[in-house]
Amino acid sequence: MHDEVFAAFARACKEEEFELAEHLLCAIEVIARQQDDCEQLDAAYALLAQTVDRPRSGASKGKR
Repeated sequence: MHDEVFAAFARACKEEEFELAEHLLCAIEVIARQQDDCEQLDAAYALLAQTVDRPRSGASKGKR
């Protein structure tokens, strides 16, 4: 299930669904605490940073 949560988070970031991505990131944080393993959490933070650092695809389409 943990990989599926991360995959959903990655898709939400790619599709610029940031409100959903925020909830999925919370789930990834819980998983990291439960497993005492921050590898996926670190990857999630890096992915989010890359996503918000790039130009938004919806900007030219009037998307917010």
